[in-house]
Amino acid sequence: MKIVIERTWASLIGVASTTIGILTFGSIVHIPTLDAVVHIITGVIFIAGAWINKGQYVGRTNRWLGIVYIVFGAIGMNWAHIIVGIISILVGLLT
Repeated sequence: MKIVIERTWASLIGVASTTIGILTFGSIVHIPTLDAVVHIITGVIFIAGAWINKGQYVGRTNRWLGIVYIVFGAIGMNWAHIIVGIISILVGLLT
């Protein structure tokens, strides 16, 4: 059951993050280009972590990307990134 929760979180946040990043280049979402690139890259990594080898490394992926999101959010004083990072770390600690 733990891995199902971890894979679901990684898949959802991965799709959301990738979508936000892509929509930036279509002038639909207005965020800085660097932020969009980070969203796309981390989104793809979240999705890959959830599905490669049936999510064998999804816990580790959630924890490390959670740290990345917290650092990125702290640099830009962006609470949304910090909150997603904290949730990712907590979900990643289920294993």
